[in-house]
Amino acid sequence: MSQALLSLAPVVTTVIPTYRRPKLLRRAILSALGQTYPHVRVCVYDNASGDETEAVVRKLALQDSRVRYHRHQENFGSYPNFNFGIREVTTPYLSLLSDDDVLAPGFYEQAVQAFERYPKAMFVCMPTMVIDTAVRVISPPVHVERGQYFQQGEAVRGMLEGTVPSTWTGIVFRREVCDEVGPVDSTVGPHADGGFVYHVSARFPGVVLPGVAAVLMAHEESASGTSVAISGQWIGWWNSMMRRIYEDKEIPEHIRDYVRQVSHPDYLAIGVKQVGRALARGRFTYAARASRGIKECGYPWVGAFLDLLIWCCEYLHADLLLKATKCVRDVMLRRRRDRLQARYGGLVEFVQNYMI
Repeated sequence: MSQALLSLAPVVTTVIPTYRRPKLLRRAILSALGQTYPHVRVCVYDNASGDETEAVVRKLALQDSRVRYHRHQENFGSYPNFNFGIREVTTPYLSLLSDDDVLAPGFYEQAVQAFERYPKAMFVCMPTMVIDTAVRVISPPVHVERGQYFQQGEAVRGMLEGTVPSTWTGIVFRREVCDEVGPVDSTVGPHADGGFVYHVSARFPGVVLPGVAAVLMAHEESASGTSVAISGQWIGWWNSMMRRIYEDKEIPEHIRDYVRQVSHPDYLAIGVKQVGRALARGRFTYAARASRGIKECGYPWVGAFLDLLIWCCEYLHADLLLKATKCVRDVMLRRRRDRLQARYGGLVEFVQNYMI
């Protein structure tokens, strides 16, 4: 089929907000254009990058008419940019792709087939994986043994329990869900994408498929590489996300009751990991913020112990302790990543096709 005909019949819109990552953005765009399902429109929303981003996208648009580009006059944030792109979608389905992530080639094809098989489904999700810049697996996919259709609201149980994929990069949505649940709530912190997905999965029926939909790239400028230190505000964000769900009268009552009783994630474990990672990198200010956040989340004694550890590392110049911490962490990470690479490495080989 010619490029002209393809551009006349888009079915899935890939929404890609971006800011000053032209090389990574190019890879993300190519992964959307490289789908085995060709009826795609790729819309890039530039948050006033002011660099070569526009030139990169314009060049790709000349090569493939499925690419669209819009540049904002100012940078107004990532989640508002996602919302802007969602409002512009006119195709039956949409996909939300960060500019530093990569889609697996067969993702859209499998999703559209699932929509055709289950016409009441409002979203289709597949597992994602996290890799580093060397294309080594650092986080495995959620294990999905077989495809499954979930009745209205049932998928949110699995998402909150970690048995159903919940990363929106691995989800294709029907356009109508965005009209029903409203925009991504950017007031609930850096995990607003999760709040949006939980709301959709609580409100609508959906399908989960095995395989890999996409890979998320961990690097110094990625969301994982610049994560906000834990604080007491995280509990407030979580409660706000859940409140939006259990106050939605369109969601079955038993699902709302379930969501109302769900406790927040294990913020103690998250905070301890943040402190350990920061100490291994010599980031004492970040470690202190995370330790303070642990106390704000209800663990004062753990926070006090970590404060003492951080103080010793920073002011007593405990080089041996720092080196030991980094050494232990590196060994544990290396062993874990070797195991993950041996098991899942073959599933991310497609990323090499888009490496520059």
